[in-house]
Amino acid sequence: MSTDQLPPREAVHSPVHRLASLTGLRWVAALMVFATHSAFQPGLLPYTETTETIKAVVKMGGYIGVGFFFVLSGFVLTWSMRDDDTAGRFWRRRFFKIYPNHLVTLLLAVVVMVASGRELVGLVPNVLLLQAWWTDLDVAFGINDVSWSLSVEALFYLSFPLLIRWIRRIRPDRLWYWAAGVMAAVLCVPVVAKLLPDEPQVWWEPMSELEYWFIYVFPPVRMLDFVLGILLARLVMTGRWPRVRVWWAVVGFLAGYAAASVLPTGFAMVSATIVPLAFLIPAVAVRDIAGRPSFLGGRVMVWLGDISFAFYMLHELVLYNMYPVYGPDFRPNGWQSLGLLTFGLSATILLSWALFRLVERPMQRRFSVSRRRVGAGAGGGTPTTDR
Repeated sequence: MSTDQLPPREAVHSPVHRLASLTGLRWVAALMVFATHSAFQPGLLPYTETTETIKAVVKMGGYIGVGFFFVLSGFVLTWSMRDDDTAGRFWRRRFFKIYPNHLVTLLLAVVVMVASGRELVGLVPNVLLLQAWWTDLDVAFGINDVSWSLSVEALFYLSFPLLIRWIRRIRPDRLWYWAAGVMAAVLCVPVVAKLLPDEPQVWWEPMSELEYWFIYVFPPVRMLDFVLGILLARLVMTGRWPRVRVWWAVVGFLAGYAAASVLPTGFAMVSATIVPLAFLIPAVAVRDIAGRPSFLGGRVMVWLGDISFAFYMLHELVLYNMYPVYGPDFRPNGWQSLGLLTFGLSATILLSWALFRLVERPMQRRFSVSRRRVGAGAGGGTPTTDR
């Protein structure tokens, strides 16, 4: 084995390789993020008490959806790693998975911002996927806001070849101790963040900019989510995962979501649902391994899951650019809001399908594996559920 060779993954007790239900679950997470951003889009919902209730219900969905993606990335990268992989090949695949979509949506955002006379804040860090390292949230969330999470994922991908080597050395009977330790560390992050300066405050949450950035954006802190996903995959692959029914895991997740709605924001954003997510993702995966059909693994949900990365990258651009159409003085009623939301969701799905078919999939097929390896008989690889 060469020095940059990734270790082979163990055989599992199933011929299933692609975990279709996790692909479908990605769509649910992406839809949660869309719901949060839609609810807080100015003028998109009626100005009523019901709207305030809706906002209270969906507010944490965006935070939780992003956390789900981070844990899922660790899980599926571990699950789908190749026996003959090297770090270089892995990095190449990941680059051509995420960067083409990032570049296209970045250019779209730049065109819109220039046309509307808005300042391009943090353009260079955004191009280089370094924006999440900036404590200035105008930079971290600059240009296409959601791309900050790709900046975090870039650290995950760079670290994965080394992390998987270390984690594979953990004895199977000790994996639970490590997973529990990582979850405990996530629960402690808001406590540590309280030690940071409490000024200036962000306008959308009752906390300082540094506290918000440290808990939610700072890549090394979010690495805990990713490492947890790796450990969970190892628990499943080594046969150490307990029998947890999916519906129990769903109940636990809903309980965590409800708790996030009433806990202090610092704990609600990530900590409140880290344990429920740690049970939900493997429980759904194990159901697929057992060959049991599920709604999440159906054709429509898998298709939506396949385009969910493109959907995630495009949805705020669609929502933000709807605003000039109806204007700041628009006061919608319930039916008008429903129509706008339906249009926004439908337009985003359509554009996401186009981005997936015209950019994401062709770039992966053409560039994720070198022509020399293809000519030697190396396939394009098995599909995975991560972004």
